[in-house]
Amino acid sequence: MTESKQKNRKAANVAAGAAYAPQVNGSLPLYRDPRPVHSATHADAAVIVAPTDFGFAAGAPMIQLTVDEFERASLDYPILFFGDDRQPYVVTGLEAERNLFVSEGRYQAGAYIPAYLRRYPFVFARDEGSERLILCLDHASGRVAGKAEDGAVALFDSGEATELTLQALRFCENYESAQARTRLLIALLEELELFEVKRVHYTAPDATDPSLLVEYSTVDRTRFEALPNEQFLRLREAGALPAIHAQIASQAKWDALAAVSRTT
Repeated sequence: MTESKQKNRKAANVAAGAAYAPQVNGSLPLYRDPRPVHSATHADAAVIVAPTDFGFAAGAPMIQLTVDEFERASLDYPILFFGDDRQPYVVTGLEAERNLFVSEGRYQAGAYIPAYLRRYPFVFARDEGSERLILCLDHASGRVAGKAEDGAVALFDSGEATELTLQALRFCENYESAQARTRLLIALLEELELFEVKRVHYTAPDATDPSLLVEYSTVDRTRFEALPNEQFLRLREAGALPAIHAQIASQAKWDALAAVSRTT
């Protein structure tokens, strides 16, 4: 079997499911109507490739992040760990339903765009019937079109996945691998008791008193710097040090974000 056919078959296996109409589960922020991609149901489907169209994220003040992105993302955003599972996020706005980095559908020039946004409108989701990951497409996206529309790229050609679909599959696979590395980092930080809880308050431009913006976890710098050599070496051997330093350094971005929010 040729490499091309192997990739097409792999794509079909991951995205397959039309025969038993799988249902996807799990939390997928920003995705409103994700449907499993399959040659039978998406034979005439296409996607308008628009790398500058980020209007779908204009109302997202927080975006999920993976550990692989910490170093670059820390240059633009505060990075925090949120919720019971301590999923990492970048903070993109200080008000509900407002992303300060998106204007008229375009992302701020030069700012890092999280992989969570770059994979859109594709995503991996879990099939409730088998718990396997399947490639899905958000049919609520304005990028989803018919293959006959101008600028649209088909998902399948004669029943075979096109390069667009294969690229989406590879991107989502890489994203899931990064998420697995992220979970390992979180587990290690929890084991070494390096998390501390913080609260951020923010006074909106039209308000007189500050209100609680978010309660989150961050790496406790004091505890981190006081780690015994054995535990510090564990972090280094796990390749966790760059991400930890980046997350700590990113806390300086809260003030910059507040300054932007007050002037827009």
